[in-house]
Amino acid sequence: MSERTNGIVISSRVRLARNYDGFRFPSRMDDAESAKVLEMTESALASGSEKFGTIKIADMSELQAETLKELHLISDDLLRGNKNAAVITNKSNDVCIMVNEEDHLREQCIMKGNRLSQAYARISAIDDEIAACNKIAFDGRLGYLTACPTNVGTGLRASVMMFLPGLGMTDSLAKCVSAAARFDMAVRGEYGEGSRSGGYIYQISNSKTLGVSEDEIISGVASVVEQIEQSEIVARKALVEAGEVKLRDGIMRAYGVLTNAYSMPFDEFEEKYALVKLGIYYGYIDCGDNAAFEAMLDKYRPANLMTHAGKIMNDGERDIYRAANAAAELKRLTATA
Repeated sequence: MSERTNGIVISSRVRLARNYDGFRFPSRMDDAESAKVLEMTESALASGSEKFGTIKIADMSELQAETLKELHLISDDLLRGNKNAAVITNKSNDVCIMVNEEDHLREQCIMKGNRLSQAYARISAIDDEIAACNKIAFDGRLGYLTACPTNVGTGLRASVMMFLPGLGMTDSLAKCVSAAARFDMAVRGEYGEGSRSGGYIYQISNSKTLGVSEDEIISGVASVVEQIEQSEIVARKALVEAGEVKLRDGIMRAYGVLTNAYSMPFDEFEEKYALVKLGIYYGYIDCGDNAAFEAMLDKYRPANLMTHAGKIMNDGERDIYRAANAAAELKRLTATA
């Protein structure tokens, strides 16, 4: 089954931690220094090949901040940052730069599917444009200097988001986590360290940034992801062999709830959505538009839901809105086989 339809690899992200030479780290900067860091970054990007827009955290509404957080474009550290903390993004939001977070710059590129090399090439080009205009803090022995020692060296964090219901439902994930750790890789929840892994979504990323090259990190993560993907395919076969009637019944019950519920909290939506996605993989459910189906998960997260709806809602109102709109959309996109 192809990568487009097996739904195992969701997205690839490459993030670079960078600091300007001669400036203190954001936690120690005054307002004038942090304003200068933002100005330098905007100026460098303005002379580049792509158009970017800046939003200061101080100017963001709470809803806007939560929406961007749900999409992995900003972090809690940025929201707690100084008065000149900001996010700079391109129109499509696949390139994003957090300014005055833990480091002066957290540059990242997110691409759908298994595209680590392409994501690295894209953000590396942006990084070169910034470095051509500003001196970056770099040590000949240690590499790029960062606020957190775990990022010293390349400053590169490569991560891949994966959908692993087979491994999760067969209790095989612990073996993959242990195996990944031996290769200096970490398997975490969807939003990184300490986060939950709802809907069988996990993030695989490198743990080591010092003493390895950028190419070694990218190829290392890609190799581990490939091994986990193959293990997931085997686990999905094992689920069928262990009892297809029960498996299919659980999937179709989830589909029935999603297409008929009056109220749907996000945690429940995420759980049922995962089973329907697995049902599409097995062919129990036909999907006419995989891209639109894949977009549903983010679309119905609490903040993104209110952004799409254009209004603020309480928990109960969101749950009713989610149930009605997700049901209508799912019925348009799918049919039971």
